[in-house]
Amino acid sequence: MNRRRLLQRLGAGGTLFTAGCASVGEKPRPFDFAVVNRRERSYHVEFTLWNDADETVVDGAVDIAPRPPADEEYTRVSLDDIARVTNGDSIEARVRTAGETFEETYDVTCNRSGNAENTLVFSIRHPDAPAADGSGMEFRGSEC
Repeated sequence: MNRRRLLQRLGAGGTLFTAGCASVGEKPRPFDFAVVNRRERSYHVEFTLWNDADETVVDGAVDIAPRPPADEEYTRVSLDDIARVTNGDSIEARVRTAGETFEETYDVTCNRSGNAENTLVFSIRHPDAPAADGSGMEFRGSEC
């Protein structure tokens, strides 16, 4: 049984509080995924995202254009509202581009914040930008 079903069943008779995360009756909100390219060349990006029940949320690929000259800072491809999530949910992501594979787990924590989004972004950073590894490619998620 997954955590969400257990919490729903336990909470049927009253209010349940869990480590500041999920609360029974919380309204599911949209989850978005995006690929951002800050480099001056195009990339083919393959991606698979799945939820904590091991169900595929999205499986696909995009060709993302190079960033536009001077006027624009980056090129972005967005997949909006690909799933509905609540606090405590997790989305697993695997991205393959430029011969490398990147993986990330996005834990939903901002769902009840009115101004926060539930967005996971795979960023192809500018080559001069500092990055955690030599590829300059990384995930980042919404922050509350």
